[in-house]
This record gives sequence, C-alpha cells and structure tokens, in this order.
Amino acid sequence: MVMHLDDPTLPRCDNFDRLSSRGREATLRGEFVEALALYTEARKVAADHGGRGRGMLDAADLNLAMVHLQMGHNRRGEEGLREILLRTGTPRVAFSAAYNLASSLRKQGRYDRALSYADRALDHARQMAAPDLLGAGHSLYGNIRLNQNHLERALEEYSASMEYRLAQEGDTRYSRAILLENIGYCHLLKEDLDTGIGKISQALDLAREVGDLRCIAECLQDLCYGHLLAGRHEEALSPGCEALSKAGETGYNDIEENCHYLLGELGSRTDNLERRDEHFTRLQEMHPELPFLKDFLCAVDVTNFITLKR
Repeated sequence: MVMHLDDPTLPRCDNFDRLSSRGREATLRGEFVEALALYTEARKVAADHGGRGRGMLDAADLNLAMVHLQMGHNRRGEEGLREILLRTGTPRVAFSAAYNLASSLRKQGRYDRALSYADRALDHARQMAAPDLLGAGHSLYGNIRLNQNHLERALEEYSASMEYRLAQEGDTRYSRAILLENIGYCHLLKEDLDTGIGKISQALDLAREVGDLRCIAECLQDLCYGHLLAGRHEEALSPGCEALSKAGETGYNDIEENCHYLLGELGSRTDNLERRDEHFTRLQEMHPELPFLKDFLCAVDVTNFITLKR
C-alpha cells in the first residue's frame, strides 16, 4: 500500500511530490532500497515545512513504514503509526496507518491484533467507498487468513479483492499480479497443483508486463515449489534458479532463503548431491545458531514443512 498526499487542504510542495512519486515508482518495481532513500528525502522536505508540513510528514512516515515492511523490517514498519491513526482526521491517512499496522502485526505472527487493525482499515475504505482501498483491505484480510492456514477464507477475500480491482479505474495489473500469485499459492497448499501453477503463471506474465521484480521473484519461487510438489523435477529447476538469482540481485532475503531450501530439496530428490550440498550448506551458513541444520535437511522432505509466505 503506497500512501499519497491527496488532501487539497494540506500544503503542497513540488519537491515532496516529486520525491514521493519517484519513491512510488521504485516501490512498484520492487526496488525497495531506492524507494527507502527517496521517501527518506521526502520526509526531510516535509520536516522543513514545520507545523505546516504535518500532513506531508504523515504521508512520508506511512510510505517509509510500507517500504520497511516490504524489506522485512517488521517492527520498524509500525513505528509512529498508532500516533498517526489517533491524530489524523483524513480518512485515507487513517486507512493507510491501520493497513500498515495490520501488515506489521501479521508478519510478526500476531494475527488477532492484525485482524483488529484490518477491520479498522476496511471500515475507513467503506466510508470512502474507494475501490482501490477496498481491494487492498480484502487482500490484507486474505493474507492474514493465509498465514492462519484458513485457505478457503483466504481465497474468498482474494476473490472479493479481485472484483474491486477489476471494477477500479486505471491500470491495476500490479495489484492483480500480486492477487493472482497469492491465489495460486493457496491452491498449491490445497494440493490443487495444476490450478495453482496456472494462476501463478498468469501472475508472472502480469508482473513481467509491469516490471514488478518482487512479484516476479515470488512467482518463480512458487513455480519451483509447485513443480516440486507435482514431482516435475526438471520443470522445477529453471524457475528456482531464476528466482534465486533475482532475489540475490535485489536483496529479497526471504526469497533467497526459500530458494535454497527448494533447490536443496530438488538436489536430494534427483540424487544430485552437489546441488543438495551447495544449497543446504548455504542455509547452514545463514543459520549458525542451528548447528545440525544441514544434516536435518538432508534427512527430511523440505516440502513437508516449508512456508513460503511469512
């Protein structure tokens, strides 16, 4: 969710708007380090306006929170959001604060609290009758239900979100790609593998159209996982390797770790011990606090416990 300063009663600043616009573009491309730098500069501009820049400061803080969440800085992503939610009189700002709080709590595994803030976000979206916010709110609900392993309820929320996205004016390919990827992953977990792989392939096509690097990498890791579950080992290799490469290039540490699990398991299943050891050794290096991790991974089926969405 990208927060924009769209209240005409708030002071405008061309430099702030320019930096925020560039930050949004970087976010949509999945280039989060660049987005973080741009939104940080935008916040400095807002701070220079003193009390008149309160609205711009809130917008900048919401954008920074969103990027921190995308980068896996989950606690950092909720800093200051409760204060914004308490003081703001702007419904769209309130929606974004509640949305980001719910996202942060979801990523921390605090699902009941996440649902309470998701409720608040959806209430604001309904008050504004804004299809873009309603779509985002239902997608957030779906994410929480997915983390809780309530797959049918997650699919219901994603379906509702998709209806709003299709009814929304403008280009919604970015949002629809993310939705299709989540829908596909749910189907993989339901062991409806062909449906899941089909949805994820559609998501990958859309993500490539709009240049969303994060969604591309997620789709590729999902395809590797889906083909592994289906026993199609040759088809699993290419998307897994491509996902790992893209994750390493862009700093998506969670996807990089997932791919090492998947490719190591692929090595185990195909008796390619060099591949197995390469990836499981890397995981051992990433987790020195688990001294027997590699031995454990060599002895189990990784697909029985791996969770790609955290």
